[in-house]
Amino acid sequence: MKYVLLATLMAIAIFFAIPVSQERLYPVCFGSVQICDRNGQLLREVLSFDHKTSVWVPLEAVSPSMIMATIIQEDKRFLFHTGVDFFALTRAMFNNMKHGKILSGGSTITMQVAKMALNLRSRSVISKILQMLYALKIELHLTKKQILEIYMNRAPYGNQTYGIEAATRFYFRKSADQLSLGESCMLAVIPRAPTLLNPYASGQTLPEVKSRLLDKLSRHYYVDATSYEMASMEPLQLVNKDLNFEAPHFVDHILALLGREDILGIARVKTTIDRLLQDELEKLLFTTLESLKDYNVNQGAILVMSVETGEVLAMVGSKDYFDAKEGQVNGCLSLRQPGSSIKPFLYALALTSGMSLSEVLPDTVVEFPLRDGTHFVPHNYGRQYHGPTRLREALASSFNVPAVFLIERLGVQRFHDLLRNLGFRSLNRSAHHYGLSLSLGAGEVSLMELVNAYRVFARKGVIEDACTITSIYDHRGEKMQWLREYSEQVIPVEVAYLITDILSDNASRIKAFGVDNPLHMPFACAVKTGTSKDFRDNWCVGYTTKYMVGTWVGNFSGASMQGVSGISGAAPLFRDVMLELHNQDPPEGFEQPTTLVSRRICAGSGQIASRGCAKTIEELFISGTEPRDTCWVHNNVTKADRTDSDRHHILKGPTAQLQILNPTNGDVFKIDPHASPHSQGIRFVIQVCEGVEEVTLRLDGKVIGSEKYPFERFWHPTRGEHDLAVYASGTGKEYVDRVSFTVY
Repeated sequence: MKYVLLATLMAIAIFFAIPVSQERLYPVCFGSVQICDRNGQLLREVLSFDHKTSVWVPLEAVSPSMIMATIIQEDKRFLFHTGVDFFALTRAMFNNMKHGKILSGGSTITMQVAKMALNLRSRSVISKILQMLYALKIELHLTKKQILEIYMNRAPYGNQTYGIEAATRFYFRKSADQLSLGESCMLAVIPRAPTLLNPYASGQTLPEVKSRLLDKLSRHYYVDATSYEMASMEPLQLVNKDLNFEAPHFVDHILALLGREDILGIARVKTTIDRLLQDELEKLLFTTLESLKDYNVNQGAILVMSVETGEVLAMVGSKDYFDAKEGQVNGCLSLRQPGSSIKPFLYALALTSGMSLSEVLPDTVVEFPLRDGTHFVPHNYGRQYHGPTRLREALASSFNVPAVFLIERLGVQRFHDLLRNLGFRSLNRSAHHYGLSLSLGAGEVSLMELVNAYRVFARKGVIEDACTITSIYDHRGEKMQWLREYSEQVIPVEVAYLITDILSDNASRIKAFGVDNPLHMPFACAVKTGTSKDFRDNWCVGYTTKYMVGTWVGNFSGASMQGVSGISGAAPLFRDVMLELHNQDPPEGFEQPTTLVSRRICAGSGQIASRGCAKTIEELFISGTEPRDTCWVHNNVTKADRTDSDRHHILKGPTAQLQILNPTNGDVFKIDPHASPHSQGIRFVIQVCEGVEEVTLRLDGKVIGSEKYPFERFWHPTRGEHDLAVYASGTGKEYVDRVSFTVY
């Protein structure tokens, strides 16, 4: 026992005798980090990085008022203790026990320097003991002046800024020796809670804490009455936040990435963001949310990527980054339930497994048995059901019952595995945990994950990492290693195109969303909405051949919106973003793989069309999955035997009349100035009498063509007042209908 005690004492003596490590106390890397956009324009200059400071200054170069305020705020007995203030520690311990939680740690300035030197992050008892021991050692080898200089050059002052000189330049554009008493009191209180006391987002909290420190200085006669009065009345002129914070959520994301990679010596980071686009979309989100606030929609997010490269061109994480309560929450990275926006991946799995777009799925009330003996009964939006529905329409119209039918048929585990392969790392629980509801978006994902996964469809089935950084340079101007390329074919090319074709097919989503909906773009655009349970989240994700766009609206608190679905919340925002992106340069159409085959099928049964089928359509198939049988529903049925549901635009009876269904008389249309005129049109829809095989259309007195079943024509609009007349002959009678409409 005697030898153990002797050995312990010798170890302690050696520990305190060995000088403290200079590398731990003083940073080895100096220089600011410049975060730039894709064109080299500065977004933010972070004057320190990874607990290093860019501008180390001696204590003589710091305002005396700042030194005084720091000591009184952090450690008023700093000049008298030997590294540990046991009185402060005891008081903090009893105070914490009284309130049942940690309110203060009783740390001295020397202990905080020890914590910085040892890079301690936890607040455990062991961590506190290590701080105390190292603080005592520091006091043996350094003077009080040296200790205070280290602290003031390494203390965190919020917004990724460390060190008093860096903070002074960041907030006031001046040097630390020019700080006034009021400015000193403001900066001195920040290190205790840099996030809570962020000068740009703390509201009244920071001024109140600053005033308490000023009162303490006056009460203990550290400042005279005149200085106190002047500091109390002094307006703090912070540098305009917009000058310090361009693309704020995105820059924070970049700094987090760099921090995780532990890259030292960085001088300049060139990112993928487009600053001008970012500015426009920040304004767009703000105005959109203002129009939705009466529906309890308070937050939103926008993410834009390049289809070809995966580069993030814009990341708007919230309505107002500087909102004190939740502005710095990044809605592009937060985890939320995606609702129906997850469904395209399930349908991709179905097509990969050999199913086809003509496959008929049930859309009725169905009870799906669960392992625990209960049943899962999915419902469509509005509790409307549509009976047997082809796979194309089931996805385009986002019906819930067919989706649950598919996941039960294909297996939850297979779908979960596919989502993980598509980059949904946030779905980190077992497939059993999510169950059948995974098909309806029960798991939580981020907008970044969702948009990049949709990019698989735009990239012909290939998954690639999203890109936010193009290059990194050190202080010598040399490029540092950063880019990591990953690419894998996870979905067949044909399947990726078929999903794209469905999501860009407005006709197939009419049952759920109507003809004129925000998803109907004036150019080729694949898009899908999603709404989570109880209207907590609205999503809209889609793409053209050029851009990926994802939008989300809702509340970070999880509060429900007032009846706002994806089609009325996130979709209009999505549309505005897409129109802004393609304002001057409309995208090309999606390229169809030559390996797909086309067949005319019955719209009702999904089988090869027969002569008796009332409505037929051309459908695309992966070779080998096309239907082989002729429609058995209508194969032996004559025209006279057709049901009303088969006839659609064909009426019979003595009162039957030819009628123009669209447009209606007096309609007013407006040409979208943001889109190409050739990509916009009005669909003329005619309802005919039984026996009519063909109709002739006259617009403003001129014949523009003849149409057979289904008696529709697409017309590119021109400005002015127009008169549309439709003529048809059949069964010895002449039929005609006219409407007038206006185009602005």
